[in-house]
Amino acid sequence: LELAEKPEQADVLIFNTCSIRDHAEQKLYDLLGPYCARKRNGEELALIVTGCVAQQEGEALLKKVPELDVVLGPQYVPFLANVLEQIEWGVQLVVTAPMLHQEDQSLGGVVNDDSFMTKPIRGHSVRGFVNVIHGCNEHCTYCVVPATRGMEQSRPMERILAECLDMAEQGYREITLLGQNIDAYGRDMTPRRNFAQLLEFLNTHLPETIRVRYTTSHPRYMSHRAIDAIADLDRICEGFHV
Repeated sequence: LELAEKPEQADVLIFNTCSIRDHAEQKLYDLLGPYCARKRNGEELALIVTGCVAQQEGEALLKKVPELDVVLGPQYVPFLANVLEQIEWGVQLVVTAPMLHQEDQSLGGVVNDDSFMTKPIRGHSVRGFVNVIHGCNEHCTYCVVPATRGMEQSRPMERILAECLDMAEQGYREITLLGQNIDAYGRDMTPRRNFAQLLEFLNTHLPETIRVRYTTSHPRYMSHRAIDAIADLDRICEGFHV
């Protein structure tokens, strides 16, 4: 596959979607219209919808837009190569079932960097983002995240550090740790870990050239140990995002 300069030149189109507001969801249907028309007119196009709208709508999205080839939940993006192989055979797929992230696969106790996990494309050469926990368990009445991104799944500290070190080697200087409820980091692990331990671990192993921020904290889980870590650790920026 090669990246097309314009969408009109592409024969595989991937729509990465957001469903936090209805306007974002309606925008997807507006964008799909011209490409669905091209497909009805006989052009060979592969239309793939991923992200939160795909996860939220599932098979219903395929019924609304039958020209789609794939409805792909965000947790399945690492398997995109496998999905493309399937649609070459004319298979229509809805892949949104809950799954566990498995990036901590290892061989002989050594992290396998050639695993199926995709690497992010970063839009800045100095600042970058690193996911540390996926999903959320809170089910707040105003928020769709638990329904679209699944339950909390913390990434292993060692994999987070490996990604940060790789960014440091590329010249990045500021890393923002991401989590819908980042203070819940580690409570799903065995043995349990916590966000303060993650900050301490990164502060110990990251080079002095790196500074670390994070987002977003839930007041229910913010701890005195995390507050002390943010105040005392020299690579952690002194700021709170609540």
